[in-house]
Parts: sequence; structure tokens; C-alpha cells
Amino acid sequence: MASKEIKTGIFGGAFNPPHNGHVNLAREAIEQLNLRKLLIIPTYESPHKDTKLAPFEQRAEMCRRAFEPLNGTGNCDCQIEISDIERELGGVSYTINTIRELKKRRPGERFYLLIGGDMLFYFPKWYKYESILKEATVCAVSREGDSFTDMVEFANEMGRVKVLPTGVVEVSSTEIREKAADGGDISALVPETVAEFIKENNLYRG
Repeated sequence: MASKEIKTGIFGGAFNPPHNGHVNLAREAIEQLNLRKLLIIPTYESPHKDTKLAPFEQRAEMCRRAFEPLNGTGNCDCQIEISDIERELGGVSYTINTIRELKKRRPGERFYLLIGGDMLFYFPKWYKYESILKEATVCAVSREGDSFTDMVEFANEMGRVKVLPTGVVEVSSTEIREKAADGGDISALVPETVAEFIKENNLYRG
């Protein structure tokens, strides 16, 4: 009897920094999709040149602090892994390249790509988005202010896209960086351990 494929979520992004919205999105996806594993994949080099990223190692450490408390959650005791695969691959981080490499390395796993609801309508502009749809199931997690009906209709047109209704609240990484640069209070926007790391390392100051 063939072994059942492991359901693995892929949650990539700049995580500059990871915030409460990211963590809540991950938690909702773990529960709704019954994920066994969730890979958190910080971008190595963003395709968007206008975004200046904190060093990869610091963003990866913030991800560890933000997401590892989710270990063992969900119906399948989901295991969280902070992956440096995009640093290994080098160069500009394109989602399709990451997914294809993961499929080579993890043949017994079925992949679900997690994106914020606000990204769904821009998804056709992603590099080789049609190939992404063939390689993984795209799951758009609805955020506050999104039109759920419009999202479902749009997803149905593309095919192989799930829309997960959640109570995830919008949080802006840009706002967090601006507040941190001014020495403002970001404790309500990011996990406590991430706020401490940002303060200890003077991230986003100047």
C-alpha cells in the first residue's frame, strides 16, 4: 500500500520583519489545511529592487522567534521549519524555482503555497505563475477588507487555487520599519521576541 503524501505548507516572503499578521496567517493555514509541515522561507534577494532587506541571517532569526512557537499546533501536530533554501539557490528568489527544488528534495510531500489574500489578484503577474499552479496548490488566506466572494470567483477562474476564510488582520511591515526607525513602540505589531531582537540589534534605524 502506497504511503500517504505529507501535506506541507510553503510560506515565503521578505519577512522584513515577520509580524503578527504573518503568524496568524500561518496558524490559520495549519488548522484549515491540516498541514503536517510548514516551511517558512525568507527571501534571499527580492525581485523588487525598491525593497531594502535586513540581512538574511537576521530575518531568518526573527522568523525562528516568530514561527517556532507554532510547533505542534493543528490537528496533525505541524512541524515548523525555517528554510534557507533560497540562500542556497542564490540570486533573485523566484517562487517557481524554490518549489521545483523542494519537490526534488522532498518527493513524498504535497505542497501548498500560502499567500495573503491581498496578493491573489496580483498572482497572474508573478514570474511563471502558470507553472506554479501546476507544481503546487495555491492557498490565498483572506485578510480584513478583502472581498471573499470576488476572491473565490477569481480563484475559480485560475483553477487549483483555494481561498481560506479567516480572521487574519492586516499588518504593514513598512509601518513597522518606520516606527522602529523612529524608536516607536511596535510591541502590538510583532511577537515580543521579535520586538526584542529588533531593539537589541538596532534594526531599521537609519
